[in-house]
Amino acid sequence: MRYRQRGFSVVELVVVAVIVGIIAAIAVPALRSGHLAVRAPEAKAVREMQLVVRAQKQYRARFGKYAATLDQLGPGAAALIPASLVSPEKEGYQFAMVLTRGGYALLASPRIYVLDGRRTFYVNQDGVVHESRGERPASADSPVFR
Repeated sequence: MRYRQRGFSVVELVVVAVIVGIIAAIAVPALRSGHLAVRAPEAKAVREMQLVVRAQKQYRARFGKYAATLDQLGPGAAALIPASLVSPEKEGYQFAMVLTRGGYALLASPRIYVLDGRRTFYVNQDGVVHESRGERPASADSPVFR
């Protein structure tokens, strides 16, 4: 009588486990780098906003008012921010600055939502960066960025 084998042998199970481990070793870093690829432009946008806040403080100390545009803070004018910041779009984020009654407001939004970023950011003369997770623009009422 022939013996019928049921289930898998130990060798077959080990081979499958090794293959799954190799696939996981390749896939996990790729997934994480994709997540970090979105977070890097967001972090850079926040750093650039903080640079603009410092430049606005210096501009106000020098001229007695806040700059109305990024151009006024740039190399061709007050020379408080680099030329790369004067451009309204930086690495997937679009920057818009307006004067308000008490100072100014700066908004950074992803050029293409999800692809360039998943959050919008807002800062004004108080220097606290606010974030909005989603396409809705951030405002002073949005949660504080951490």
